[in-house]
Amino acid sequence: MDRGDYQTDEPLYLDTEDNCDENKTTTSISFPLQASWNDLNGLTATWTPEMIFRLSAISVLMLLTLLGNAVVIITIISCAELRKKRVNVFILNLAVGDLCQCFVSMPSYKLFMAFSQWRLGAVVCKLAGYGIVVGVAITILLLTAMSIDRYQVRVHDEFS
Repeated sequence: MDRGDYQTDEPLYLDTEDNCDENKTTTSISFPLQASWNDLNGLTATWTPEMIFRLSAISVLMLLTLLGNAVVIITIISCAELRKKRVNVFILNLAVGDLCQCFVSMPSYKLFMAFSQWRLGAVVCKLAGYGIVVGVAITILLLTAMSIDRYQVRVHDEFS
């Protein structure tokens, strides 16, 4: 069946009927299948000063993340002496992971905040969710690997 067969424009309501003759209660629930969270709660997207501040702060953080990590990447790649150290390779990979967060997680959050619902479709929603999870996993694994590496250097001097 087509997905459109199940769509309805009726609002969410709970209808209860008491049948005294048969001593039973029937309940029916009807709700729109493609309604947004704000439609169900009666909220609308309003541009409050708090929302404008949040969006501005995220934009500034995105810019600083982009500039800072770009400087780290360019510095490590351009200097051959820095590329030889194992910790700098970890830092380079961590900068790339941070850029993934900058390009996937932050814009997704900004768009969701600006429109108060997801407007980019189901495919982009799944890809953005996947990108966010992968970016966080990359960061966690790299920090763990860096911690293990630093522990080995501290305890066993032969690994430096």
